[in-house]
Amino acid sequence: MKQGVLVTDGDERSTLAVTRSLGRQGVPVFVGAEAAGSLAGSSRYCTQSFTYPSPWLDPEGYLACLAKKAAEFDATAIFPMTEIAMELIGERRADLTKIAALPFPALDQYHLLSDKYRLTTWAERAGIPVPKTIFVPDGRILGLVERIDSWPVVVKPGRSLLRRDGYWRKSEVLIAHDAAELQEFYSDRWFLKQPSMIQRYIPGHGEGVFGLFRTGNPSVLFAHRRLRERPPSGGVSVLREAIALPEPMTAYAVRTMQFARWDGVAMIEFKVDRETQVPYLMEVNGRFWGSLQLAIDAGIDFPALLYNSVTGTGAPAELQPYRVGTRSHWWLGGVDHLLARLRNPAGELSLSPGAGSRGAALVSLVNVFDIRAKNEIFRTSDLAPGMNELAAYGRRLLTSISTKFGNRARSAYRKMRHALIDVGLKAGLNRKALGKRFPQRARTVLVLCKGNICRSPFVDKYLTIAARQRALDLRVSSAGLDANAGRQAHPLALERSFKVGVPLDEHRAQAVSETLVNEADVILVMEPDQQEELIARFPQAAEKTFLLGHFDPERPLTEIADPYGMPAAEFDACYARLSAACEGFLARLVPASKVV
Repeated sequence: MKQGVLVTDGDERSTLAVTRSLGRQGVPVFVGAEAAGSLAGSSRYCTQSFTYPSPWLDPEGYLACLAKKAAEFDATAIFPMTEIAMELIGERRADLTKIAALPFPALDQYHLLSDKYRLTTWAERAGIPVPKTIFVPDGRILGLVERIDSWPVVVKPGRSLLRRDGYWRKSEVLIAHDAAELQEFYSDRWFLKQPSMIQRYIPGHGEGVFGLFRTGNPSVLFAHRRLRERPPSGGVSVLREAIALPEPMTAYAVRTMQFARWDGVAMIEFKVDRETQVPYLMEVNGRFWGSLQLAIDAGIDFPALLYNSVTGTGAPAELQPYRVGTRSHWWLGGVDHLLARLRNPAGELSLSPGAGSRGAALVSLVNVFDIRAKNEIFRTSDLAPGMNELAAYGRRLLTSISTKFGNRARSAYRKMRHALIDVGLKAGLNRKALGKRFPQRARTVLVLCKGNICRSPFVDKYLTIAARQRALDLRVSSAGLDANAGRQAHPLALERSFKVGVPLDEHRAQAVSETLVNEADVILVMEPDQQEELIARFPQAAEKTFLLGHFDPERPLTEIADPYGMPAAEFDACYARLSAACEGFLARLVPASKVV
């Protein structure tokens, strides 16, 4: 009997492809996942499935489980299928290789390619085309924005995974359409405090070169072109086609892998400029890729080839032809693609040349007899994974629908409640309520909003300055109900508040706490929902919490809306409302000398 393989991340489509490939050849496949009933775990070719602790929340438990199961199954190799698996298993390489083979390089080699910052820096020196790039080593973009000559731009963290608070966290690639949005990203996103890049956006389609390498030299190579993606403007491929190895792209790919002296499988991804046809290097994934099934269908069985290289069985891998023109379709991904196309005009999407019309996308979904485009998940020889995925998709759809209707109901309730409060304001009822509830002694004020980077910092500083000018004994602080501690004020908040004499350059965000609530005589919030959330978390705040907008002497407001993500004019309007409300609040304060 053949030796088995332990495969991680059972809900990945690539894991299903590996399971089917090896299982058909009689190789025992042991599939791990965070939850039972995974995509690959439901395959008839899975020998045994098991669950493990979350690699994100309990990495030690995750690794201990993998070691235990690999020994229990007498697995000859462990195939990590995702980046988090690569990182964690790579960190314990010395221990795990005593149990099973790990067919990928050590972490220092792996990071030569997975670190986009390092890879792009090397590629520029090596003469491999990369998009025009501005490197940001420390999160500071002062003086760099002026170097951007066209919009939009792509903002890429150097690493897809970064450690934060002792745990691995995902970063994300962003698209900035103007300087304000770019500045907002670098102010708001924690992962952009690490090395990152600002790159020219390349309109065009994606192509990839995939291979099995030995010390950087290719044993087997394969290439495909992305035809449709989810989302349509760029993301995971849902329809792709096998193409002949393209030049000079293939040469660029091989040079890249030789640079890292790579051992194992890898995907080298390029973006082909729509006008110039220049292939730009995007990234390298040193593991099996999502569209793996296409290569297998076209005649390059990468999982089997990797298994043979580990066990020393089968014929040696060598460059070989494959069936150019073979297509693979991820059906449910295609459904999402079509729905996005129906919701958004084509002009708002940057579609790849092969995306076709909405009608063509619909036809490819319903044409189950298209022998050229094989369904990636639904296979008559192995029905359970397809049914599993369809059931999971249905559950997500129902959840989304119920959430949408629930949100609409809550929105309608809030509008009704706000309308009733507004009626009370106009009738003067709120004035009486304020007069009865407002504490005679109010020396400590806490100002709250959501993130503590736009509204509450302004009110904090405004009241502090105004109290000093009026010789009022008033201590003011601010916090956020959902704040990231240590963040500076929003760039537009800094700019617009300074223009009205309220400098926020020294402000740093903090989260609301029980201590802050207990020490405050008065708590000011911006929205009724914030008042409800605060009281739910800290019931003792009920009698001393007020909507700041109610103090506006001329035009009482139920809500002072958040200008976050809005243009400068909205910040100006917001700060005018806040200033008027602050003046009304100050007018109600009784000087300390008059308090009996």
